[in-house]
Amino acid sequence: MTLMEKFKKLFQKDNYTDSKVIYKNSTSKYSMTAECTMELSSKTEEKKKKINSQLKNLVKKYIDSPEKLIQYLRFKGAKIYKIKKAQAILSFFGEEEGFIIPIKGLKALIFNIMLSIFTEEKLKISFSTPEMLIFEEKDIEIYTVIRAVYKYYAFKNSLPGFDCESQSTFKKIYGRNNLKNKVLNLETLSAKDIFACKEALARDLDSVNFTLQLVMEYEKSKQILDKMIKDNKTHI
Repeated sequence: MTLMEKFKKLFQKDNYTDSKVIYKNSTSKYSMTAECTMELSSKTEEKKKKINSQLKNLVKKYIDSPEKLIQYLRFKGAKIYKIKKAQAILSFFGEEEGFIIPIKGLKALIFNIMLSIFTEEKLKISFSTPEMLIFEEKDIEIYTVIRAVYKYYAFKNSLPGFDCESQSTFKKIYGRNNLKNKVLNLETLSAKDIFACKEALARDLDSVNFTLQLVMEYEKSKQILDKMIKDNKTHI
């Protein structure tokens, strides 16, 4: 059953005749009728452009030095950890290297204990964690840092898709373990779950596009500068 077929089945079942809001967050609203039409607020795009502009100016200052960018964020209060075998450890918790949204429950307790073992900082052992960034202990590529920082800023600015509920639904569907085992069962999801996942997926793609655009601009300007230096030497 396709996504749209699932929607039609849901709404035919409840016999909707008027537009009904089925998913709403801080800047977006999705409504559907029996004909399956949708509405999206432009506030999400406006907020995203503002974040992109602010973050672009920041990252450009440190694009040659990921470590300095990390130090700056730590100074501003971000929880950032570099640990050995980070990817393997995070995979055990269903997470990936980079930005980690707040975690609650038993998973958070074990996560805190794990971090206390692998880092010099002793974390408070509790059933919740703050938002954080985790990287491999070795030198990290600027691409990895930029993408993680984008997600961090999007979360701090309450951009839709980075709330805990949307991210949890997103990981249930598109998590590494599910994709590996080819577990993509949309039948168990409500319309609200699917739209929450859609927002999370959109933000994940935003982080990729932002990183690529910034790096491409940097590489292009670097090539131009190198050419200018080379041409200048030729004329000396």
